[in-house]
Amino acid sequence: MSIFDPQFLPILIFVLRVTNNVIGTLRLILVSREQRLWGFAFASLESLLFAYTAGHVITDLNNIPNLTAYVFGFAVGGVVGMQVENRFVKSYESVTVIAARAVSHEMAVALREAGHGVTEIMGEGAHGAVEELRIIVHRRDLHQVLRIIHNIKEDVFVTVEHSEFIRGGWIRAHRK
Repeated sequence: MSIFDPQFLPILIFVLRVTNNVIGTLRLILVSREQRLWGFAFASLESLLFAYTAGHVITDLNNIPNLTAYVFGFAVGGVVGMQVENRFVKSYESVTVIAARAVSHEMAVALREAGHGVTEIMGEGAHGAVEELRIIVHRRDLHQVLRIIHNIKEDVFVTVEHSEFIRGGWIRAHRK
């Protein structure tokens, strides 16, 4: 029996479609890092895999196993691609919290105990004294930071912005 036998074709389509999406993610990472030659190579491989798998599915749309393998391969490939991106791309978020001084200081202490760097900035809001907290976090730690903030006080003003460039300061160490 060959891997190209009709009974194994849906498995091959599924695996190639997952691989196609992961390669697409890696290509985008390489292009964003200006790795043009590798980006070119990955784009070529990505298009070859796409053409091969799409060709098997488009020529016979009544073949439900092949169509199902193609659809689920794309979906699983997207999830695997996100995992690859989270693993290999360092992405940072800038979290800003504005709250009453007593509450924000309690948040700052809790965040520092969890290993995050926090800058406290005194200010004046519409209803009196406030404090602004600035926390730069790895994207993977964002939910933990927001949970700590939310557990102390639910209705504080919070913004999250993507940070393209980080230098210096205190960023929580990469967890193994």
